[in-house]
Amino acid sequence: MIFQERKPLFLGGRLTDRFAVRIPLKCLFGGVGYGLVEVIWRGYTHPSMVITGGLCFAMICAVNGRMAHRSLLFRSAACTAGVTLTEFCVGMLVNHVLRMGVWDYSDEWMHLLGQICPLYTAFWFGLCFLLSFSLSKVHLSAISRNLQK
Repeated sequence: MIFQERKPLFLGGRLTDRFAVRIPLKCLFGGVGYGLVEVIWRGYTHPSMVITGGLCFAMICAVNGRMAHRSLLFRSAACTAGVTLTEFCVGMLVNHVLRMGVWDYSDEWMHLLGQICPLYTAFWFGLCFLLSFSLSKVHLSAISRNLQK
């Protein structure tokens, strides 16, 4: 049975604890968000970036859930490292192996094979900081609502 135990999650509200529902919702939310950020920043996106965004958001939720006791800066740095590593791996696959040419940071300072660079890592840190802060507030508000019942 899919809807057994119900508990608060990082997306807010109450959903099932089951992987089959929780992770796809986070991936969908993250993929749409990531795609929107790219469209706003570059004017377009690529399907591989929507998938990457979904994976990154699920990872950010997991990091914030498992490291809730750590500082916001530490969680943000851990999330940034995860996003940067994911971007590098996806970039190597889609840009170097599949030769799709989705992005190229070769003109950026201190780039690594044109796939990641310090400038965009800093941007990701800012976004991860905002997401980690927001996820902490959503999680804390869900806990306080449950304690009041």
